[in-house]
Amino acid sequence: MGSVATFAPDQSRHIATVLRMRPGDRVVVFDGTGAEYIAELETVTPTRTAARIIETHRGVSPALHLALLQGVPTGAKMDDIVRMGTELGVTEFIPFISARTVAIGRGRVGRWLRIAMEAAKQCRRSDVPAVHTPAPLPAALDRVAGYDLVLLLWEGEESRTIAQALAANGRAKRVAIVIGPEGGFASEEVARATAGGAVPVTVGPLILRTETAGVAALAMVSYELMLRPAAGSR
Repeated sequence: MGSVATFAPDQSRHIATVLRMRPGDRVVVFDGTGAEYIAELETVTPTRTAARIIETHRGVSPALHLALLQGVPTGAKMDDIVRMGTELGVTEFIPFISARTVAIGRGRVGRWLRIAMEAAKQCRRSDVPAVHTPAPLPAALDRVAGYDLVLLLWEGEESRTIAQALAANGRAKRVAIVIGPEGGFASEEVARATAGGAVPVTVGPLILRTETAGVAALAMVSYELMLRPAAGSR
């Protein structure tokens, strides 16, 4: 105990001028590694803020390892995907470029990581998900080759649901969800992914936007693997 935490200039400005905190006030500090610290402010200015660590606790981190493989969408859609995905427990974001991808996300990884950090703070999550550089779809799939289950959302799959795929694969702890870009997947991409072990699933008869599909799938997976057992035990 007694270690000193210093804050970045934008955080210092927020603490001093927006929150109007003063030396002696206590704050909860996260470093992105999974721990949570109670710290007492010692120096508070708009340009420099420091606090002394007085308690260390295990923070709140997702119990499930979730990867979201997302075809890079156009515009700022990925910003929302990263923000909502962080709130829903994504462990790592793996953007990919495929046959029907229009955008490639060049130079935006830093922004996505900052969004993930802010979202983690907002939802009191003590770890920050990894955000990878966009890569071709085969390379993205290689990253999750060792996962317990890889779910591929595909409009061509009309019967197998996420719940059914999860039930057929036991208590998966490492799950990847693959979402195509605005134009969806080419048939040869689906064939290659399924040959590598990915399981095509549907989220219903309606065609969802790429920025909606991942959020819906993440919520379904989280419910099936973390909330349904608790609900059933009552």
